[in-house]
Amino acid sequence: MSQQPPGQQQPYPPQYPQQPQYMPQPQPPKKKSKKGWFIGIGVLVLLLIIGAALGGGRPSGTTANTPAGEQPTAAAQPTAAQQPAAPAVRTVVYEVTGTGTANNITYNTDGLTSTQQETNVKLPWSKTVEMKAGEAFQMATLLAQNGPSGEITVKITVDGKLVKDGKSSGPYAVVNVSENIGSFK
Repeated sequence: MSQQPPGQQQPYPPQYPQQPQYMPQPQPPKKKSKKGWFIGIGVLVLLLIIGAALGGGRPSGTTANTPAGEQPTAAAQPTAAQQPAAPAVRTVVYEVTGTGTANNITYNTDGLTSTQQETNVKLPWSKTVEMKAGEAFQMATLLAQNGPSGEITVKITVDGKLVKDGKSSGPYAVVNVSENIGSFK
């Protein structure tokens, strides 16, 4: 390599980068803040206070002044007017009307999977089924197929109230109605 006169810049950068004169020291680990623990404990204490204020600490059916082993007074218990008794069963009535006969009628008997089928049924036809009350999912289903002519009509009532109906006409027409009566009131 040739020497350059003083004051002139080198046309190219040096071939080797300069090495740092010192190595950076690793940072000491930071201490973890205890602020999060204090906030968490504060929220927990606040929730416990709110729960106690709303009566969450007492078993249901007791009052603060009722000693253990004694029954609460009649005023503390809900009256029949406040909580109507739910029926143990629902009465489901399936009805099929029309002219002539239905080739077949299929209906649900338990609200889930059990069905019955009747064939060559003279119309009008009806069937009453009792289903267990209080189930969240309970289907009432009625399917009917018409005979060779006319119109066919189906209807489902639960505890005397119409839930679903439908009709179809023509030879061998089919009508199907279905409803979840589990939450029916």
